[in-house]
Amino acid sequence: MIFSLEFILPVLIVTVFVGVLLPILFRNKEKVDKGRALVYYKLSYRRKMIRTLTTIPLLIIIILAASYLADLDTVEILLFSSVFVVMTIIQFFYNYFKWKKLERE
Repeated sequence: MIFSLEFILPVLIVTVFVGVLLPILFRNKEKVDKGRALVYYKLSYRRKMIRTLTTIPLLIIIILAASYLADLDTVEILLFSSVFVVMTIIQFFYNYFKWKKLERE
């Protein structure tokens, strides 16, 4: 089964490690506002906001694929989808307000 402890534990460790390490590594570095940057933490808040908008089609594909592959019922699909949508909206507005705040300074 894909949701076994042998699968979840390494994924969780890598996710936490990267989620803690990368923001620290890129904290005081020059942020990219033009051009390409693979690492999310290298981007300025404006570019993070744009990346959030451009990942919406990928989000839709992930939601559809996960609901199909996991054979979820309607309530589970709605719950799963609403969590992703709310997280994306929060991320967008957080980056927007941080961008505007930095623009004023």
